[in-house]
Amino acid sequence: MAQPHYNSMPARGHGTAPSFNPSEPRELPRYFTELKFLFACCGATGNTEKKALGIRYMDYNTSEQWLLISEYQPYDASQLAHLYSYNDWKRAVISVYPGANAATKYGMADLDQIMGKATHTNIKTIGQFANYYRKFYQVSKWLTDSGRIGSLKRDHFFQNGLGPSLWSSIQHRLSIVKRDVRPGNPYTMTQMKAAAKFVLHGTNTSMNGTKYSQQTPGLYARNDTPYFGQSETTPPIPSVKVEETKKRFADMDHKLETILATLQKLTTNGSSINNGALQNGHCLFCGKTGHTIHGCYKAD
Repeated sequence: MAQPHYNSMPARGHGTAPSFNPSEPRELPRYFTELKFLFACCGATGNTEKKALGIRYMDYNTSEQWLLISEYQPYDASQLAHLYSYNDWKRAVISVYPGANAATKYGMADLDQIMGKATHTNIKTIGQFANYYRKFYQVSKWLTDSGRIGSLKRDHFFQNGLGPSLWSSIQHRLSIVKRDVRPGNPYTMTQMKAAAKFVLHGTNTSMNGTKYSQQTPGLYARNDTPYFGQSETTPPIPSVKVEETKKRFADMDHKLETILATLQKLTTNGSSINNGALQNGHCLFCGKTGHTIHGCYKAD
């Protein structure tokens, strides 16, 4: 495929113009890569020309700083025979931005910042977890490839950023599906990622973790709470009026006392009647005297 050709470099601020934010030093190599592409398209080849075009797209303060770099001048003041090339100036610019150099691109502080932010966020959705995983993997991959940390330490750091609530659910899931892992041995990032996707399945996929407030809820309303390892929502306890309760117990006590007094009276009267009936030969069945119920012909 033929490379596009432009008559001139794009104007500063144009949509196709390269840009660089000094607060993001890791983007500087990408800025120079865009410049290299435009140089080839526009036919810019001279060292002086390319240096001027490299400063053209910077803000005032940044352009002043880049102009003061000694390699921007075509000659070394002490050695007039030495010519500074565009690449010499580019390397000098990159050297004054920590993090722009490939050898010092990331550090342990970057990994610690990612973990701390994830712990503070308290990951509850698959979107939040995916955002944490991508950022952590980006930095940790570079650190492990460069020999700064080992895989066991990397996995331990990744676990710390999950937070106690999510890690408890992930650990419970892994204890079921990874029974061959001995107690005390750390799980790998890949295993924890698979368990997290299972635990957080059905939660919000966006990074901010907002709820589905603008969507019409279906039969099973979705929320941002992990289902696995979490208890169902407890219904609110209804309020109870103390005075009304006391009154009800007082009425029950009064009714109970009345019933007990009635039963006691009936028991006493019944015993008196029975004793008198036995002594006078009074039949309790027909009501006549001279015999008892055992000898009553009507009872037969």
